[in-house]
Amino acid sequence: MTTYSGIAAQAIAEASPLLALLKDAKRLGGIYHLDYERATVITDDLLKRECGGVPRHGFLLAAATAPNQETQQPLDEDEIILLRVRGVAHLPNQSEVVATRMAAMRDADLRDRRPSEILDTLTEGQIQMSAFECDVLGTFYPDSVKNQQYVQFGADIDNVYAGARYFVYTPSAKVLEFLASYPQRTPDEIRDNVKPALIELGRVRFAATRRRAVSAGLSEVPVQVRVTDFIARKTAVLGMTRAGKSNTNKTICTAIFEHSVATKRPIGQLIFDPQGEYASVNQQDQTGLRLLGEEWVRIYRLGASADNKQERSLTINFYGQAELSAARGLIDECVGDLEAGYVQAFRAAEIDDPDADNYPGGRNDDGYRAARTGMFRGRFALYALLAKAGFKVPNNWPGITFIMASTLSDAIILDFGPSTLQKEDKGMVRIRTMDGLKNTMDWLCRNIQAAEKATTNKPYQGPDVATWRNCAPFMAIRAAYDGSGGSAVLNRLRASTDFHDPKASTSLLPEVIKDLTAGMVVIVDLSYGSERVATMLSERLVRGLLDMANQRFRSNQDPLPMQIVVEEAHRLFDREKANKNETDPWVRLAKESAKYEIGLIYATQEVSSVDRRILSNTHNWIIAHLNSDHETRELAHYYDFAVFSDEIRRSEERGFARMKTFSGKYIVPVQIAKFDHDMINRARKAAGLPPNEVETVA
Repeated sequence: MTTYSGIAAQAIAEASPLLALLKDAKRLGGIYHLDYERATVITDDLLKRECGGVPRHGFLLAAATAPNQETQQPLDEDEIILLRVRGVAHLPNQSEVVATRMAAMRDADLRDRRPSEILDTLTEGQIQMSAFECDVLGTFYPDSVKNQQYVQFGADIDNVYAGARYFVYTPSAKVLEFLASYPQRTPDEIRDNVKPALIELGRVRFAATRRRAVSAGLSEVPVQVRVTDFIARKTAVLGMTRAGKSNTNKTICTAIFEHSVATKRPIGQLIFDPQGEYASVNQQDQTGLRLLGEEWVRIYRLGASADNKQERSLTINFYGQAELSAARGLIDECVGDLEAGYVQAFRAAEIDDPDADNYPGGRNDDGYRAARTGMFRGRFALYALLAKAGFKVPNNWPGITFIMASTLSDAIILDFGPSTLQKEDKGMVRIRTMDGLKNTMDWLCRNIQAAEKATTNKPYQGPDVATWRNCAPFMAIRAAYDGSGGSAVLNRLRASTDFHDPKASTSLLPEVIKDLTAGMVVIVDLSYGSERVATMLSERLVRGLLDMANQRFRSNQDPLPMQIVVEEAHRLFDREKANKNETDPWVRLAKESAKYEIGLIYATQEVSSVDRRILSNTHNWIIAHLNSDHETRELAHYYDFAVFSDEIRRSEERGFARMKTFSGKYIVPVQIAKFDHDMINRARKAAGLPPNEVETVA
């Protein structure tokens, strides 16, 4: 038996499923001019009132029908044209109509009566005539898959009639829901009998003024979108502060989480939270993403509580042996924009273990041993630099060991005491304390400076520091320590101590990857610390995730699907920096993420600050209020958002947005639903968790 789906189910007995689109529709008028892009609709005041008003950008349906018999007989043409109201148009006899209106108003004013009381029926009908200019969005027409009929859409029209064949209708609430949520099912889904995962993102809203929409029963028409549109794709959420961007992101993130646990397909979400609004429970409505459950939400922040199972420290221990590579990477990013020669030498200093395979004699090769000695001395210098910058040494730190001549170590102990360093076997010394690092480094720098200033007339008389002067890694870092190269590196490090926690025991990136692989919602709370720290940390995590994804891709491993959510994206998506740096992680993310199944949701109020390569690769757009024509001009380059520019600048209602999704065929004006406990509890139910009760937050 043939079955129908979606809106077509309402027209089982009809000749065409298109007739369901006209069910309960109200006739507005007719088309008197049509081309491939525009249609001019003629109507009158009475029809507009009966239709509940005609808002700008509202959807209209044009069909070749017999008047008032739209659902009783077949269409003359098996198609319905979708129109969008653009503005008011002039009638062919506009000057005559205006002259008649002026005369009617003049006579009414002179006689102190209503115009309708002094006009004959024909004249009154004439002055009430008006017209709308509409955009042609496309054509609905019938199609079938495996003998199942459905309504197909094409984003144009394939014929233009000169005659007045088309009447125009305003859709009913049910049909408006179909239009705003199209397509509810794709041909593939109908063929395979698959029900897509949908999220009710909000309600249809064409205008800031909603009086007539309420009276016509069109103010609560839901808009459903596909959750999968946001997975592994780029989404822009744009609008001024307090325009509802975070609310939108929380709604989308919760829907993706619900889809992930319901399908048992882990999709990790990494949220960069510059204001702490995702990591914390909202004070006004006592809801937030962390309420999805401590089993599923991990929060990384500075000052994380050891007693809170959801929280992890955002910092690393810069003195930890396992974190040396991560610490060095953060330091390099901290000074990466400095161009001084000594900074470049500092960044190039070798403090990693040399590869014995690069030496003819392996580990017994003199060159290998020399490189290893230089590596440890450079590592000591780096730790001393960190100590001078204010990075506290852990209480149980095992210390740093390196070779030092007895004459030097004895002199240092004589000057500063035995707690500075401990002598060990085979000429090795060990330093375990912050004072020990600084005192030893100060002593070496002082003697090296004296040796450098020595002349034939005033030779250097101090301890022999020649091997230290000839050690390239040590000397490169020494120039940053004692200011002989400059003070910029030390000053940058002093401003970055928020990164360091002497009690931290694990590296950040592997922990984040582990959580994302498990399908968790990972919130990186950047509300503490400097903006520079937030930028560096965000870029480092994104770069690490891309490198991991690239390695899996090259190894023919299945990708790990994940989402990256960025608030205040204008702070991170620096267009000028991206133009100068092709390796910018955000540009890499926009270019490479599709093949890695990494999605990006970015929210900003400054469209013009986002690199155009990111904008050009964006699939989903949700645009709330923007107050600048500079920003709306930038936005106008994409789809047909130029049509909505004036309203985007004028309408300041929170959550009132214009939306274009990957699957959506046209822009839909929508009032975004308020993120609430019902959304949280639906997701918790999908995850097998009990509902969360609203609690008062102190």
